[in-house]
Amino acid sequence: MNNVIKWKNTSLNIDSLSEQGEIFIDVLNNEGIDLRNNVKAKILENQKNYYILEDDFIEDSKNLVTIIRKYTQKNYESISKLYIPETKEFMEVKADSRDKIIYEKIIGENRIDGDIRSFPISVNVLNEVFNSKKHKSLLLIDVFILLAISNKSSFEAEEFLAEFKEGDKSLRIRLDLQSDPLLLFPIYNWIFNREEYKESYDVKLNIVRQVIINKQSLSDVDELLEDSKLAFKRIISNKTDDYFEQLNQLKDDFLVLSKNENSALRTLNLTFFAWLGYLGMEVFKIVIDYKGSDIIPYLLWSNGAKKGIIILMFITALIFIFIAYVLEIKSLEKTYDVIKKIYKDKILFETGEGENKFETTIEKPEIGKLQKLVFTVIIILLFFRFFLTFPW
Repeated sequence: MNNVIKWKNTSLNIDSLSEQGEIFIDVLNNEGIDLRNNVKAKILENQKNYYILEDDFIEDSKNLVTIIRKYTQKNYESISKLYIPETKEFMEVKADSRDKIIYEKIIGENRIDGDIRSFPISVNVLNEVFNSKKHKSLLLIDVFILLAISNKSSFEAEEFLAEFKEGDKSLRIRLDLQSDPLLLFPIYNWIFNREEYKESYDVKLNIVRQVIINKQSLSDVDELLEDSKLAFKRIISNKTDDYFEQLNQLKDDFLVLSKNENSALRTLNLTFFAWLGYLGMEVFKIVIDYKGSDIIPYLLWSNGAKKGIIILMFITALIFIFIAYVLEIKSLEKTYDVIKKIYKDKILFETGEGENKFETTIEKPEIGKLQKLVFTVIIILLFFRFFLTFPW
């Protein structure tokens, strides 16, 4: 830029007294673009349907929020024109702006922390109108792409932060206006502009996020894209049968896991009721052999070494019963973790917000709260009764 034509925030100041300024003003007037009068200058406000010296604006700007806001105010749904300084002519933008629909939908599902909440943007259009040789213009394209493909992002005047997250794994990307561009448009183009079937972008976006997290880097875009395409082809190409075969196998594993969990609980119940039955028989024998009239106090408070030994045997038996149940559940937890790893690494299918579909569908085997409560209460009562058998 020069002193004749220079940007101030999102407005372009044009020196109307200079020859260069007059020529530029005539070009704008012939196009029907309104200019605001100022002392010795004409002011060009941000135009919704025109892209005029945009790369110069980006190079001159020091505020990322201002830059982003300028392009959220453009109209991407009607015909736009790009100013060509070399020929002093306007050229119609030919980029397909239908990506804006998908872009807004995905942006609406992401967590974005910044002064701007709405992003009605077509990255396709911006990718055409920005100069592919301008450092900061390419970086801005990356920022708009990261807003969409990351799970969470935030930005302020001089810094942009994007976060990819899946379970306990995450990757943070920090950029400022001096950062090297990542050149992410090939990934964006594959997700947003190539629709193999309705809403295929959703599957591809989840795959890209997972691949990025696994790689823990965005440095090699070509490799990220290739790995993502291979994962996607596994789902929709000639390996579809294998994919669904794995799903069916996992379904069988789920059923076996659930069956084994129920079996462990059933075994616990049977052994516990057998234990109760044996306890009842011992109490019945005591009641039959007792010759006195105060049977209840005798059962609850009487002492004696034989009673202590019998109660200790019941305590030991109950502890072994519960330990066997716990070990069985722990074994099922290991099986669950193995199936979960296969499901995540081989099938590559997840829900949004980083929450794994496996975990929302299949509950992890756990020791029942009711079983813990019953065991704890009975053990406490038995130990209490055991100590009462001593002749203190």
